[in-house]
Amino acid sequence: MAISEATYLKTMWERNECPNCRSAIPEGKRVGTGRKKDGGFCSLDCYTRYYAMELSEKAKLLKRSGRSHPNEP
Repeated sequence: MAISEATYLKTMWERNECPNCRSAIPEGKRVGTGRKKDGGFCSLDCYTRYYAMELSEKAKLLKRSGRSHPNEP
């Protein structure tokens, strides 16, 4: 049975492992949003690689809307 992404990210957080490269994350060096449900990563590179498709889609939507920032009216 497959596990959900949220469960996977939470499990990796609790193990203190990067969900992208699976390396151990040194104490105090976790990168991410700070929420377990979003996961914690060993570096900004791993974070962007893991969320690359999602970040790319958000950038495309912003470009189409003509806005330069997601919070801009």
